[in-house]
Amino acid sequence: MAITDFFPSILTGARERQRPQHLKAKRVVSRNGLAKSAHPVLQLVQDLSVENPKAVSTKSFTGIVVAIFVLGLLSLLGINMALTSGAFEMENLKLHLIAMNDQKEALLNQESSYSSPDRLAIHAKALGMQPQTTINFLSLGTVKKP
Repeated sequence: MAITDFFPSILTGARERQRPQHLKAKRVVSRNGLAKSAHPVLQLVQDLSVENPKAVSTKSFTGIVVAIFVLGLLSLLGINMALTSGAFEMENLKLHLIAMNDQKEALLNQESSYSSPDRLAIHAKALGMQPQTTINFLSLGTVKKP
């Protein structure tokens, strides 16, 4: 397409007659008598003006962004505190488990000292038992059945 298709105002009358019929801009007369083109006027950007300039404020947008940021930080702080408290509780439980394992080991050592042969001999003498001095063997072949 030629540039003359977009800007019919730069065309002279002779040049406009040479254009094909379907490319010619149709002139429409408005109420005030001025000629307007039937084709829309090209604009680079829409008109973005507003009636109330205070309605479109950067302060409110900034406030919303800051509020979302603060809420995000507070939720992150809450999650971090929950994870930290769980970690402290886990550490306390590990320390309690270590203490319980130490107590179990101490009880097993005490039980093994009570069941040692020397300790059993001392308690047997205290109860009045005597140690066996002679060894007797039983022979199953010499036992008579009644």
